[in-house]
Amino acid sequence: MCKNFTRALLILFTIFLALAVYNQLGAFLAIVGSLTCTPIAFILPALFHYKACAKTTQQKVIDLIIVGFSTFILVFCTVFAIVSW
Repeated sequence: MCKNFTRALLILFTIFLALAVYNQLGAFLAIVGSLTCTPIAFILPALFHYKACAKTTQQKVIDLIIVGFSTFILVFCTVFAIVSW
């Protein structure tokens, strides 16, 4: 019962949030997407490869370059979405 109540509250919160930012939903999704999708798609795989698989110095450097560039993309896209809001 408590689990279903929590799920219902989460759905209601999401609905009210979507209604509150209805006119600017695209900008809101851009901010959320840049903050959540960039780490999942670029940063975390490179970090996992760096920790688990990278054996040579070249592989480690490439992984760190990917992490650095992806972090720059994350910050740039987030700032751009906030400024354009």
